[in-house]
Amino acid sequence: MRAAVVALGLAAAGLVASPPAAGQPKVVEPEEVPPRYGQTFRPKAYPQGTAREVVASAIAAAEKGDYAYLAAHLLDPAFVDGRVDAMSAGPSNPYRKAAEAELLRLRDIQRKTPDAISAARRVPDDARGFDDRLAADTKALAFGQLTRLMRDKFTDDPEVLKDLRKFARAGTFPDPGAPGDAAKVELPDVKDRAVFLKRAAGRWYVENRQADEKAAPAPAAEPKKEPEPKTN
Repeated sequence: MRAAVVALGLAAAGLVASPPAAGQPKVVEPEEVPPRYGQTFRPKAYPQGTAREVVASAIAAAEKGDYAYLAAHLLDPAFVDGRVDAMSAGPSNPYRKAAEAELLRLRDIQRKTPDAISAARRVPDDARGFDDRLAADTKALAFGQLTRLMRDKFTDDPEVLKDLRKFARAGTFPDPGAPGDAAKVELPDVKDRAVFLKRAAGRWYVENRQADEKAAPAPAAEPKKEPEPKTN
Protein backbone atom coordinates (compact mmCIF):
# COMPACT_ATOMS: atom_id res chain seq x y z
CA MET A 1 0.00 0.00 0.00
CA ARG A 2 3.01 2.34 -0.11
CA ALA A 3 1.98 5.64 -1.64
CA ALA A 4 -1.25 3.83 -1.41
CA VAL A 5 -3.61 5.25 -0.43
CA VAL A 6 -18.76 16.90 -6.07
CA ALA A 7 -18.78 19.77 -7.64
CA LEU A 8 -22.34 21.18 -7.34
CA GLY A 9 -23.33 23.15 -10.41
CA LEU A 10 -25.90 25.83 -9.61
CA ALA A 11 -28.38 27.30 -12.03
CA ALA A 12 -28.04 30.89 -13.15
CA ALA A 13 -30.14 32.10 -10.25
CA GLY A 14 -27.73 30.45 -7.86
CA LEU A 15 -30.54 28.65 -6.03
CA VAL A 16 -31.37 25.51 -7.97
CA ALA A 17 -28.98 22.70 -8.81
CA SER A 18 -28.60 22.09 -12.53
CA PRO A 19 -29.67 18.64 -13.75
CA PRO A 20 -26.85 16.31 -14.81
CA ALA A 21 -25.98 16.31 -18.48
CA ALA A 22 -27.40 13.50 -20.55
CA GLY A 23 -25.34 10.37 -20.29
CA GLN A 24 -23.53 11.40 -17.10
CA PRO A 25 -23.91 9.21 -14.01
CA LYS A 26 -25.97 10.68 -11.20
CA VAL A 27 -23.82 12.08 -8.42
CA VAL A 28 -24.73 10.47 -5.12
CA GLU A 29 -25.30 13.13 -2.49
CA PRO A 30 -23.69 12.55 0.94
CA GLU A 31 -26.99 11.74 2.64
CA GLU A 32 -27.60 9.01 0.04
CA VAL A 33 -24.27 7.24 0.59
CA PRO A 34 -25.01 4.09 2.60
CA PRO A 35 -22.73 2.79 5.35
CA ARG A 36 -20.05 0.33 4.29
CA TYR A 37 -18.91 -2.39 6.67
CA GLY A 38 -20.61 -0.55 9.51
CA GLN A 39 -18.86 2.74 8.73
CA THR A 40 -21.15 5.75 8.27
CA PHE A 41 -20.14 8.12 5.48
CA ARG A 42 -18.48 11.23 7.00
CA PRO A 43 -17.69 13.69 4.20
CA LYS A 44 -17.11 16.62 6.55
CA ALA A 45 -14.43 14.79 8.50
CA TYR A 46 -12.95 13.12 5.42
CA PRO A 47 -13.82 15.03 2.22
CA GLN A 48 -13.14 13.32 -1.09
CA GLY A 49 -14.73 15.62 -3.63
CA THR A 50 -11.37 16.23 -5.34
CA ALA A 51 -8.26 14.17 -5.94
CA ARG A 52 -6.25 16.29 -3.52
CA GLU A 53 -8.94 15.99 -0.84
CA VAL A 54 -9.04 12.21 -0.84
CA VAL A 55 -5.27 11.94 -0.41
CA ALA A 56 -5.41 14.39 2.50
CA SER A 57 -8.33 12.45 3.98
CA ALA A 58 -6.47 9.14 3.65
CA ILE A 59 -3.53 10.66 5.50
CA ALA A 60 -5.81 12.06 8.20
CA ALA A 61 -7.57 8.73 8.68
CA ALA A 62 -4.25 6.89 9.01
CA GLU A 63 -2.91 9.47 11.45
CA LYS A 64 -6.02 9.07 13.62
CA GLY A 65 -5.91 5.29 13.41
CA ASP A 66 -9.28 5.31 11.65
CA TYR A 67 -8.35 2.40 9.39
CA ALA A 68 -11.90 1.07 9.22
CA TYR A 69 -13.11 4.30 7.61
CA LEU A 70 -10.05 4.45 5.38
CA ALA A 71 -10.80 0.99 4.03
CA ALA A 72 -14.57 1.40 3.86
CA HIS A 73 -14.85 4.77 2.14
CA LEU A 74 -11.49 6.14 0.97
CA LEU A 75 -9.83 3.18 -0.71
CA ASP A 76 -10.99 1.80 -4.04
CA PRO A 77 -14.23 -0.07 -3.19
CA ALA A 78 -13.59 -2.72 -5.84
CA PHE A 79 -10.26 -3.59 -4.24
CA VAL A 80 -11.62 -3.66 -0.68
CA ASP A 81 -14.71 -5.68 -1.62
CA GLY A 82 -12.58 -8.10 -3.60
CA ARG A 83 -10.24 -8.66 -0.67
CA VAL A 84 -13.11 -9.14 1.76
CA ASP A 85 -14.86 -11.55 -0.60
CA ALA A 86 -11.66 -13.56 -1.04
CA MET A 87 -10.97 -13.64 2.70
CA SER A 88 -14.51 -14.76 3.53
CA ALA A 89 -15.00 -17.28 0.71
CA GLY A 90 -15.53 -20.98 1.25
CA PRO A 91 -17.52 -22.92 3.84
CA SER A 92 -14.50 -23.74 6.01
CA ASN A 93 -12.66 -20.43 6.20
CA PRO A 94 -11.86 -19.27 9.76
CA TYR A 95 -14.04 -16.14 9.64
CA ARG A 96 -17.10 -18.15 8.70
CA LYS A 97 -16.40 -20.68 11.43
CA ALA A 98 -15.99 -17.94 14.03
CA ALA A 99 -19.14 -16.14 12.88
CA GLU A 100 -21.18 -19.35 12.89
CA ALA A 101 -20.02 -20.29 16.38
CA GLU A 102 -21.00 -16.88 17.73
CA LEU A 103 -24.40 -16.93 16.03
CA LEU A 104 -25.18 -20.39 17.38
CA ARG A 105 -24.15 -19.22 20.85
CA LEU A 106 -26.41 -16.17 20.64
CA ARG A 107 -29.31 -18.18 19.26
CA ASP A 108 -29.02 -20.67 22.09
CA ILE A 109 -29.13 -17.83 24.63
CA GLN A 110 -32.13 -16.13 23.03
CA ARG A 111 -34.07 -19.40 22.93
CA LYS A 112 -33.47 -19.95 26.64
CA THR A 113 -33.83 -16.30 27.67
CA PRO A 114 -35.58 -14.28 24.91
CA ASP A 115 -35.00 -10.92 26.59
CA ALA A 116 -31.26 -11.49 27.02
CA ILE A 117 -30.42 -10.56 23.40
CA SER A 118 -31.25 -7.12 22.03
CA ALA A 119 -33.41 -6.84 18.94
CA ALA A 120 -30.46 -5.69 16.83
CA ARG A 121 -28.42 -8.77 17.76
CA ARG A 122 -31.15 -11.40 17.59
CA VAL A 123 -30.35 -14.34 15.33
CA PRO A 124 -32.95 -15.46 12.77
CA ASP A 125 -34.49 -18.86 13.43
CA ASP A 126 -35.25 -19.65 9.79
CA ALA A 127 -32.51 -21.21 7.67
CA ARG A 128 -32.42 -18.53 4.99
CA GLY A 129 -32.32 -15.70 7.50
CA PHE A 130 -29.57 -17.46 9.42
CA ASP A 131 -27.50 -17.98 6.26
CA ASP A 132 -27.88 -14.32 5.29
CA ARG A 133 -26.79 -13.20 8.75
CA LEU A 134 -23.90 -15.65 8.67
CA ALA A 135 -22.68 -14.27 5.34
CA ALA A 136 -22.87 -10.69 6.61
CA ASP A 137 -21.09 -11.48 9.88
CA THR A 138 -18.41 -13.47 8.07
CA LYS A 139 -17.64 -10.48 5.86
CA ALA A 140 -17.61 -8.20 8.90
CA LEU A 141 -14.96 -10.36 10.56
CA ALA A 142 -12.90 -10.50 7.36
CA PHE A 143 -13.13 -6.73 7.01
CA GLY A 144 -11.97 -6.33 10.60
CA GLN A 145 -8.91 -8.44 9.84
CA LEU A 146 -8.22 -6.39 6.70
CA THR A 147 -8.20 -3.17 8.74
CA ARG A 148 -5.84 -4.77 11.26
CA LEU A 149 -3.48 -5.71 8.45
CA MET A 150 -3.57 -2.11 7.26
CA ARG A 151 -2.87 -0.86 10.77
CA ASP A 152 0.09 -3.20 11.09
CA LYS A 153 1.44 -2.06 7.71
CA PHE A 154 1.34 1.60 8.69
CA THR A 155 2.81 0.83 12.12
CA ASP A 156 5.60 -1.44 10.93
CA ASP A 157 6.56 0.72 7.95
CA PRO A 158 6.38 4.46 8.81
CA GLU A 159 7.70 5.25 5.32
CA VAL A 160 4.24 4.46 3.91
CA LEU A 161 2.66 7.49 5.56
CA LYS A 162 5.78 9.59 5.05
CA ASP A 163 5.64 8.91 1.32
CA LEU A 164 1.94 9.68 1.14
CA ARG A 165 2.50 13.04 2.88
CA LYS A 166 5.22 13.84 0.36
CA PHE A 167 2.92 13.14 -2.57
CA ALA A 168 0.18 15.23 -0.96
CA ARG A 169 2.55 18.14 -0.41
CA ALA A 170 4.52 18.20 -3.66
CA GLY A 171 2.66 15.98 -6.11
CA THR A 172 0.89 17.23 -9.22
CA PHE A 173 -2.89 16.93 -8.91
CA PRO A 174 -5.55 17.52 -11.58
CA ASP A 175 -7.59 20.69 -11.35
CA PRO A 176 -10.87 20.14 -9.45
CA GLY A 177 -12.93 20.85 -12.56
CA ALA A 178 -10.80 18.83 -14.96
CA PRO A 179 -12.55 16.04 -16.90
CA GLY A 180 -11.73 12.41 -16.36
CA ASP A 181 -12.27 9.86 -13.63
CA ALA A 182 -8.67 8.81 -13.03
CA ALA A 183 -5.57 10.59 -11.81
CA LYS A 184 -1.90 9.76 -11.40
CA VAL A 185 -0.09 11.88 -8.82
CA GLU A 186 3.64 12.00 -9.47
CA LEU A 187 6.76 13.61 -8.03
CA PRO A 188 9.56 14.93 -10.26
CA ASP A 189 12.25 13.07 -8.29
CA VAL A 190 10.37 9.77 -7.89
CA LYS A 191 10.25 7.61 -10.99
CA ASP A 192 9.31 4.18 -9.69
CA ARG A 193 5.99 4.88 -8.01
CA ALA A 194 3.00 7.21 -7.95
CA VAL A 195 -0.35 7.61 -6.23
CA PHE A 196 -3.24 6.43 -8.40
CA LEU A 197 -6.76 7.72 -7.83
CA LYS A 198 -10.15 7.03 -9.35
CA ARG A 199 -13.49 8.81 -9.26
CA ALA A 200 -16.94 7.24 -9.05
CA ALA A 201 -20.31 8.85 -8.26
CA GLY A 202 -18.59 12.19 -7.66
CA ARG A 203 -16.14 10.86 -5.06
CA TRP A 204 -12.43 10.16 -5.38
CA TYR A 205 -10.75 7.02 -4.06
CA VAL A 206 -7.16 5.88 -3.53
CA GLU A 207 -6.25 2.86 -5.63
CA ASN A 208 -4.10 0.05 -4.27
CA ARG A 209 -1.26 0.27 -6.78
CA GLN A 210 1.91 2.25 -7.30
CA ALA A 211 2.64 1.74 -10.99
CA ASP A 212 0.78 1.80 -14.28
CA GLU A 213 -1.04 -1.40 -15.03
CA LYS A 214 0.77 -3.43 -17.64
CA ALA A 215 -1.14 -4.26 -20.77
CA ALA A 216 -2.04 -7.91 -21.11
CA PRO A 217 0.38 -9.71 -23.44
CA ALA A 218 -0.91 -10.47 -26.89
CA PRO A 219 -2.02 -14.08 -27.30
CA ALA A 220 0.58 -16.27 -28.92
CA ALA A 221 -0.06 -17.11 -32.53
CA GLU A 222 -1.26 -20.64 -33.10
CA PRO A 223 1.38 -22.82 -34.74
CA LYS A 224 0.85 -23.37 -38.42
CA LYS A 225 -0.61 -26.78 -39.05
CA GLU A 226 1.28 -28.92 -41.49
CA PRO A 227 -0.82 -30.79 -44.05
CA GLU A 228 -1.50 -34.34 -43.04
CA PRO A 229 0.43 -36.89 -45.05
CA LYS A 230 -1.58 -38.64 -47.68
CA THR A 231 -2.00 -42.34 -47.45
CA ASN A 232 -2.21 -44.60 -50.43
